[in-house]
Amino acid sequence: METAKTLKMGRKKEVNMLSGSIMKGVMAIAIPIMLMNVLQSLFNIIDMSILKIYDTDGGYSVGAVGACGTLFSFITGLAIGIAAGANVVIAKYIGMGDRDGVNKSVGTALVFSVISGVVLLIIGVVFAEFFLGLVNCPTKFFDKAVLYFRLYFLGMPFFTFYNFAAAILRSAGDSKRPMIYLTIGGVVKVALTFLLVGVFKMEIVGVSIATISTWIITSFLDVVALTRDGGVVAVNFKNLKIYGKQLKEMLRIGIPTGLQQALYSVANLVIAGAVNTYGSDEITRANASTGVSIANNFDGILYQIAVGPSLAIMPYVSQNVGAKNMKRAKEAMWKGLLITLIFAGGLGALSAIFSAQLSSIMTSNPEIIKFSQQKMMLISSTYFICGINEIFGAGLKGMGKPMVPMIATMIFMCGIRFPWVWFIYPLFPNLTFLYTIWPIGWILSIIMVLCFLIPTSKKLQQKFENEKQEKDKEVDVA
Repeated sequence: METAKTLKMGRKKEVNMLSGSIMKGVMAIAIPIMLMNVLQSLFNIIDMSILKIYDTDGGYSVGAVGACGTLFSFITGLAIGIAAGANVVIAKYIGMGDRDGVNKSVGTALVFSVISGVVLLIIGVVFAEFFLGLVNCPTKFFDKAVLYFRLYFLGMPFFTFYNFAAAILRSAGDSKRPMIYLTIGGVVKVALTFLLVGVFKMEIVGVSIATISTWIITSFLDVVALTRDGGVVAVNFKNLKIYGKQLKEMLRIGIPTGLQQALYSVANLVIAGAVNTYGSDEITRANASTGVSIANNFDGILYQIAVGPSLAIMPYVSQNVGAKNMKRAKEAMWKGLLITLIFAGGLGALSAIFSAQLSSIMTSNPEIIKFSQQKMMLISSTYFICGINEIFGAGLKGMGKPMVPMIATMIFMCGIRFPWVWFIYPLFPNLTFLYTIWPIGWILSIIMVLCFLIPTSKKLQQKFENEKQEKDKEVDVA
């Protein structure tokens, strides 16, 4: 077995997570992740903004795209979560210096990404009407939303492959290239969207084709990166198959992580269902739904900024746990927390302050802007709390304990929203009051996660110290 140092040697594109400045290393990984995730979130805003410019259907094309946003997050969340599981497992093998484990994990992850993408394609195409019916999608744009939903899911195999490949590169500390590739794809997307929607008047079909084209481009660039210059995570073609041990490890981390992401979306669907029935007439309900869809896009950007540092922390903690260096793993978590407070807190405040101006990018309807502002004023300014929760959860996942963050999400981000929407909200039928469940849930989740994170880190640290003492004794005896 090679040492971790040997595996990392000579890779300028990769951040050395096992030595050197932790703040510099976490920033080097986290900032590209945040930029990449923000760009990915901007795709939906780009679609809605361009549709607004060329829409001839009273803004309902914008509403149709917006209505699908939360559902997309729900259905794709599990695959993205398993990609995070691959990230943690590969990072652990790198920290241990186990090249064979790295090779098998990379091969398993790539094969599984294609399989999961095909499964999602089938689910999305077959059950589009069912899912949109679950969130009470307004009848004004139901048919357009179904069309967009089905077209979007035709590109799922490329979407999952890209996310898994990006997770593989990040496990070795390379988050810059996935960001660059998505930027290239984003430029193509904007150009194609303007061409297909503005020139050829393809509306929903046009934005779908542009989005899928982006995923195809980024997937191709990832293949080139992993085969020609993948470094420690370079693809070994003989390992392109499913390995039971590695898949089991990925699923053990990935399924709870994916369920956590999906549960976030379930929780948001509960709120979306309440919003879509707000008001006494169809126009008000459509305005509320469209307004919240617009707000969700900007909140989605803040979410990606808030959770970006946690995606950097997962491999950082996992590599150092693999190298049995708990002091460095814990310090990485605190550095990630500081970065989260700076970026999520600062940008969240700006988003709340300029909520009207941001909302007007996608609509000129003052009623829709009002509904959008109503959500952004509260949620944007408190999204840093979500980021804190994600940092602590990422620490536990990096330590191989993914169940607690998932259970905390199940209880405090999902479970309590049902009684809130069904029993408490009707007593105070105001949308601002409805949205307060977000920060309440985040705070309660943080408390629960910390109750497990602190003793888990202490037990691991004691375990590694005991192992070091035993090893030192063996050396003294020899």
